Amino acid sequence: METKQRVALVTGAAGGVGQSTVEKLAAEGCIVIGTDIRAIDGTPPEGVVYRQHDVASEADWQSLATWLEEEYGHLDILVNNAAILMAYHIEEQSLEDFNTIMQVNCTSIFLGMKTLLPVMKKSAAASIINMSSTSAVGGYPHFAAYGATKAAVRNLTVSTAVYCQTNGLPIRCNSVHPDGIFTDMITRMQGNFPEMDPDKGARAMEFACEPAAVADVICFLASHGARHINGAEIRVDNSSTVQVPYF
Repeated sequence: METKQRVALVTGAAGGVGQSTVEKLAAEGCIVIGTDIRAIDGTPPEGVVYRQHDVASEADWQSLATWLEEEYGHLDILVNNAAILMAYHIEEQSLEDFNTIMQVNCTSIFLGMKTLLPVMKKSAAASIINMSSTSAVGGYPHFAAYGATKAAVRNLTVSTAVYCQTNGLPIRCNSVHPDGIFTDMITRMQGNFPEMDPDKGARAMEFACEPAAVADVICFLASHGARHINGAEIRVDNSSTVQVPYF
Protein backbone atom coordinates (compact mmCIF):
# COMPACT_ATOMS: atom_id res chain seq x y z
CA MET A 1 0.00 0.00 0.00
CA GLU A 2 1.24 3.48 -0.87
CA THR A 3 -0.01 5.11 2.31
CA LYS A 4 3.22 6.34 3.91
CA GLN A 5 2.63 9.69 5.62
CA ARG A 6 -0.92 9.86 4.34
CA VAL A 7 -3.39 11.29 6.85
CA ALA A 8 -6.42 9.17 7.74
CA LEU A 9 -9.47 9.78 9.93
CA VAL A 10 -11.46 6.83 11.29
CA THR A 11 -14.68 7.31 13.26
CA GLY A 12 -15.99 4.77 15.75
CA ALA A 13 -12.39 3.93 16.62
CA ALA A 14 -12.93 2.68 20.19
CA GLY A 15 -13.45 -0.93 19.15
CA GLY A 16 -14.42 -3.44 16.50
CA VAL A 17 -13.88 -2.51 12.86
CA GLY A 18 -12.80 1.03 13.74
CA GLN A 19 -10.03 -0.15 16.04
CA SER A 20 -8.84 -2.76 13.54
CA THR A 21 -8.81 -0.16 10.75
CA VAL A 22 -6.85 2.33 12.85
CA GLU A 23 -4.25 -0.31 13.69
CA LYS A 24 -3.90 -1.50 10.11
CA LEU A 25 -3.60 1.98 8.61
CA ALA A 26 -1.02 2.93 11.24
CA ALA A 27 0.95 -0.25 10.53
CA GLU A 28 0.97 0.72 6.84
CA GLY A 29 2.56 4.07 7.65
CA CYS A 30 -0.42 6.42 7.85
CA ILE A 31 -0.86 9.20 10.35
CA VAL A 32 -4.20 8.14 11.83
CA ILE A 33 -6.74 10.14 13.79
CA GLY A 34 -9.22 7.85 15.53
CA THR A 35 -12.40 9.39 16.91
CA ASP A 36 -15.21 8.08 19.07
CA ILE A 37 -17.84 9.39 21.47
CA ARG A 38 -16.57 6.76 23.93
CA ALA A 39 -13.26 7.00 25.73
CA ILE A 40 -10.57 4.89 24.09
CA ASP A 41 -8.64 2.54 26.34
CA GLY A 42 -4.89 2.16 26.38
CA THR A 43 -1.98 3.99 24.84
CA PRO A 44 -2.37 4.88 21.16
CA PRO A 45 -0.08 3.00 18.76
CA GLU A 46 2.71 4.99 17.15
CA GLY A 47 1.34 7.39 14.55
CA VAL A 48 -2.18 7.39 16.05
CA VAL A 49 -3.99 10.30 17.69
CA TYR A 50 -7.34 9.83 19.42
CA ARG A 51 -9.99 12.54 19.76
CA GLN A 52 -13.40 12.42 21.42
CA HIS A 53 -16.02 13.21 18.80
CA ASP A 54 -19.79 13.06 18.52
CA VAL A 55 -20.39 12.18 14.87
CA ALA A 56 -23.98 13.44 15.05
CA SER A 57 -22.79 16.95 16.01
CA GLU A 58 -22.17 19.45 13.21
CA ALA A 59 -20.15 21.60 15.62
CA ASP A 60 -17.87 18.65 16.43
CA TRP A 61 -17.26 18.01 12.71
CA GLN A 62 -16.49 21.68 12.09
CA SER A 63 -14.07 21.75 15.02
CA LEU A 64 -12.40 18.60 13.74
CA ALA A 65 -12.06 20.03 10.22
CA THR A 66 -10.42 23.20 11.55
CA TRP A 67 -8.00 21.17 13.65
CA LEU A 68 -7.11 18.84 10.74
CA GLU A 69 -6.37 21.77 8.44
CA GLU A 70 -4.24 23.53 11.03
CA GLU A 71 -2.40 20.37 12.11
CA TYR A 72 -1.90 18.54 8.79
CA GLY A 73 -3.10 20.80 5.99
CA HIS A 74 -5.01 18.04 4.22
CA LEU A 75 -6.83 14.72 4.68
CA ASP A 76 -6.24 11.68 2.44
CA ILE A 77 -8.52 9.01 3.91
CA LEU A 78 -11.90 9.32 5.61
CA VAL A 79 -13.45 6.17 7.08
CA ASN A 80 -17.01 6.83 8.25
CA ASN A 81 -17.42 3.79 10.48
CA ALA A 82 -19.29 4.96 13.59
CA ALA A 83 -22.76 3.44 13.99
CA ILE A 84 -25.27 2.03 16.45
CA LEU A 85 -27.54 -0.98 16.10
CA MET A 86 -31.17 -1.41 17.09
CA ALA A 87 -33.35 -4.50 16.64
CA TYR A 88 -36.96 -3.47 16.19
CA HIS A 89 -39.50 -4.23 13.49
CA ILE A 90 -41.55 -1.40 12.02
CA GLU A 91 -44.41 -1.64 14.55
CA GLU A 92 -42.07 -1.61 17.56
CA GLN A 93 -39.69 1.18 16.51
CA SER A 94 -40.35 4.54 18.16
CA LEU A 95 -39.91 7.76 16.21
CA GLU A 96 -37.37 8.94 18.79
CA ASP A 97 -35.21 5.84 18.29
CA PHE A 98 -35.61 6.04 14.51
CA ASN A 99 -34.35 9.64 14.53
CA THR A 100 -31.47 8.74 16.83
CA ILE A 101 -30.20 5.87 14.69
CA MET A 102 -30.60 7.98 11.54
CA GLN A 103 -28.52 10.76 13.07
CA VAL A 104 -25.70 8.46 14.20
CA ASN A 105 -25.59 6.12 11.20
CA CYS A 106 -26.50 8.40 8.30
CA THR A 107 -26.59 12.11 9.16
CA SER A 108 -23.09 11.71 10.59
CA ILE A 109 -21.78 10.53 7.23
CA PHE A 110 -23.47 13.42 5.43
CA LEU A 111 -21.87 15.82 7.92
CA GLY A 112 -18.47 14.16 7.70
CA MET A 113 -18.28 14.28 3.93
CA LYS A 114 -19.79 17.77 3.62
CA THR A 115 -17.48 19.22 6.27
CA LEU A 116 -14.25 17.48 5.28
CA LEU A 117 -14.47 17.66 1.47
CA PRO A 118 -12.67 21.05 1.47
CA VAL A 119 -9.78 19.51 3.44
CA MET A 120 -9.72 16.40 1.23
CA LYS A 121 -9.55 18.51 -1.94
CA LYS A 122 -6.01 19.38 -0.85
CA SER A 123 -4.96 15.73 -1.13
CA ALA A 124 -3.30 14.41 -4.29
CA ALA A 125 -5.52 11.32 -4.19
CA ALA A 126 -8.11 10.98 -1.43
CA SER A 127 -10.50 8.18 -0.55
CA ILE A 128 -13.74 8.11 1.41
CA ILE A 129 -14.95 4.74 2.69
CA ASN A 130 -18.44 4.64 4.21
CA MET A 131 -19.61 1.73 6.33
CA SER A 132 -22.90 0.39 5.06
CA SER A 133 -24.30 -3.14 5.51
CA THR A 134 -25.90 -6.06 3.72
CA SER A 135 -29.12 -4.74 5.28
CA ALA A 136 -28.94 -1.90 2.74
CA VAL A 137 -29.62 -4.33 -0.10
CA GLY A 138 -32.10 -6.76 1.49
CA GLY A 139 -35.11 -6.88 3.75
CA TYR A 140 -34.26 -7.49 7.42
CA PRO A 141 -37.57 -6.90 9.25
CA HIS A 142 -35.99 -6.95 12.71
CA PHE A 143 -33.54 -4.20 11.62
CA ALA A 144 -36.03 -1.87 9.90
CA ALA A 145 -34.51 1.47 10.94
CA TYR A 146 -30.93 0.21 10.82
CA GLY A 147 -31.42 -1.03 7.27
CA ALA A 148 -32.94 2.30 6.27
CA THR A 149 -29.89 4.15 7.54
CA LYS A 150 -27.52 1.86 5.68
CA ALA A 151 -29.50 2.13 2.44
CA ALA A 152 -29.25 5.91 2.76
CA VAL A 153 -25.49 5.60 3.27
CA ARG A 154 -25.29 3.51 0.11
CA ASN A 155 -26.93 6.26 -1.97
CA LEU A 156 -25.04 9.10 -0.29
CA THR A 157 -21.88 7.25 -1.29
CA VAL A 158 -22.67 6.87 -4.97
CA SER A 159 -24.00 10.43 -5.20
CA THR A 160 -20.81 11.77 -3.64
CA ALA A 161 -18.65 9.60 -5.91
CA VAL A 162 -20.36 11.03 -8.99
CA TYR A 163 -20.16 14.57 -7.62
CA CYS A 164 -16.41 14.28 -7.04
CA GLN A 165 -15.72 12.61 -10.38
CA THR A 166 -17.76 15.02 -12.50
CA ASN A 167 -16.22 18.02 -10.75
CA GLY A 168 -12.66 16.78 -11.21
CA LEU A 169 -12.01 16.37 -7.48
CA PRO A 170 -9.18 14.02 -6.45
CA ILE A 171 -11.53 12.04 -4.19
CA ARG A 172 -13.02 8.57 -4.58
CA CYS A 173 -16.00 7.39 -2.51
CA ASN A 174 -17.01 3.77 -1.91
CA SER A 175 -19.11 1.82 0.58
CA VAL A 176 -18.44 -1.44 2.42
CA HIS A 177 -21.32 -3.85 3.14
CA PRO A 178 -20.54 -6.49 5.76
CA ASP A 179 -22.90 -9.14 7.02
CA GLY A 180 -22.50 -9.95 10.73
CA ILE A 181 -19.25 -8.91 12.42
CA PHE A 182 -17.98 -10.27 15.73
CA THR A 183 -17.92 -7.00 17.70
CA ASP A 184 -19.42 -5.62 20.90
CA MET A 185 -22.01 -3.69 18.86
CA ILE A 186 -24.26 -6.73 19.25
CA THR A 187 -23.95 -6.74 23.04
CA ARG A 188 -24.71 -2.98 23.16
CA MET A 189 -27.66 -3.28 20.78
CA GLN A 190 -31.01 -1.84 21.77
CA GLY A 191 -34.14 -3.89 21.18
CA ASN A 192 -34.71 -7.61 20.94
CA PHE A 193 -33.01 -9.83 18.41
CA PRO A 194 -35.46 -12.51 17.22
CA GLU A 195 -34.94 -16.01 18.57
CA MET A 196 -33.35 -18.39 16.14
CA ASP A 197 -33.32 -22.17 16.25
CA PRO A 198 -29.84 -23.76 16.53
CA ASP A 199 -29.66 -24.75 12.87
CA LYS A 200 -30.48 -21.25 11.65
CA GLY A 201 -28.08 -19.77 14.19
CA ALA A 202 -25.25 -21.99 12.98
CA ARG A 203 -26.09 -21.09 9.39
CA ALA A 204 -26.02 -17.36 10.15
CA MET A 205 -22.61 -17.71 11.81
CA GLU A 206 -21.16 -18.94 8.52
CA PHE A 207 -21.54 -15.45 7.07
CA ALA A 208 -20.11 -13.46 9.98
CA CYS A 209 -16.48 -12.34 10.08
CA GLU A 210 -13.83 -10.83 12.31
CA PRO A 211 -13.34 -7.04 12.30
CA ALA A 212 -9.92 -7.46 10.67
CA ALA A 213 -11.54 -8.92 7.53
CA VAL A 214 -13.56 -5.74 7.06
CA ALA A 215 -10.56 -3.55 7.92
CA ASP A 216 -8.57 -5.27 5.17
CA VAL A 217 -11.18 -4.23 2.60
CA ILE A 218 -11.33 -0.68 3.94
CA CYS A 219 -7.56 -0.32 3.74
CA PHE A 220 -7.51 -1.67 0.19
CA LEU A 221 -10.13 0.89 -0.88
CA ALA A 222 -7.96 3.59 0.70
CA SER A 223 -4.89 2.47 -1.23
CA HIS A 224 -3.40 3.27 -4.63
CA GLY A 225 -4.33 -0.23 -5.69
CA ALA A 226 -8.00 0.80 -5.66
CA ARG A 227 -7.34 4.01 -7.61
CA HIS A 228 -9.96 3.20 -10.28
CA ILE A 229 -12.67 1.98 -7.88
CA ASN A 230 -15.20 4.74 -7.34
CA GLY A 231 -18.88 4.55 -6.40
CA ALA A 232 -18.66 0.83 -5.67
CA GLU A 233 -20.40 -1.18 -2.97
CA ILE A 234 -18.12 -3.93 -1.71
CA ARG A 235 -19.96 -6.77 0.03
CA VAL A 236 -18.00 -8.49 2.78
CA ASP A 237 -20.59 -11.18 3.38
CA ASN A 238 -19.28 -14.56 2.21
CA SER A 239 -22.06 -14.54 -0.43
CA SER A 240 -24.98 -14.17 2.02
CA THR A 241 -26.78 -11.58 -0.12
CA VAL A 242 -26.80 -13.83 -3.19
CA GLN A 243 -28.06 -16.98 -1.46
CA VAL A 244 -31.50 -18.03 -0.26
CA PRO A 245 -32.10 -15.95 2.91
CA TYR A 246 -30.81 -17.75 5.98
CA PHE A 247 -33.28 -16.23 8.47
